[in-house]
Amino acid sequence: MSAERTRSFFDEMAKTYDDDLRALGWNPVSVVREWPFAVAPGERVLDAGCGTGALLQHLAGAARRLSGFDLSEGMVARARARRSLRDADLRVHDAGQPWPFPDGSFDVVFAFGMLEFVEQLDRAFDELGRVLAPHGRALVSVEDIVDWEGEQRPGMELRYGRFPLWRRTLEDVDVRLPPGLDIVTARRQPAYVVLELGFTTAYHVIELVRRPIGSG
Repeated sequence: MSAERTRSFFDEMAKTYDDDLRALGWNPVSVVREWPFAVAPGERVLDAGCGTGALLQHLAGAARRLSGFDLSEGMVARARARRSLRDADLRVHDAGQPWPFPDGSFDVVFAFGMLEFVEQLDRAFDELGRVLAPHGRALVSVEDIVDWEGEQRPGMELRYGRFPLWRRTLEDVDVRLPPGLDIVTARRQPAYVVLELGFTTAYHVIELVRRPIGSG
């Protein structure tokens, strides 16, 4: 799916997005709560693919500075409407392009439900590693289709051409990480079932750390 089609897709669902996620049973806020991964007071946080800003709102009392970007103007508008995010730096931006932040800008980066819409994972992880400060941490998700039946349904592959980007394994991530950006731990957990489209999904939730180049 092109960036323009992805933008239109999420603009259309921006008003119901949070409710839709709850109905599917996939909630990044719950993932962060359950993960042994805390944002320390004073840290600078980026949510890449921030959607409506729900995760940033959850972190509003902890971080020193909150930033986020999303491809969808509709999503960013919803995020900006949250009172707790009135001082956050929220931008409309394509994650497949160079991220609009200087090197080492953040101590923590989150990227949930975004990487499956980026064709070049290498470029996205290069940018993630670039904006992370030394010893910075990231928590990201990569979607992986578990049971695909599209081949049995004529036109399914053509209509939902983005789905091949959802067939990614942990190994797909590992081989695309730039030097100094390392996997700390990962979990594979069920996400949701979309019966009418013929697939079930799981997410690889991956914790990364930015090690200074040259460190052991």
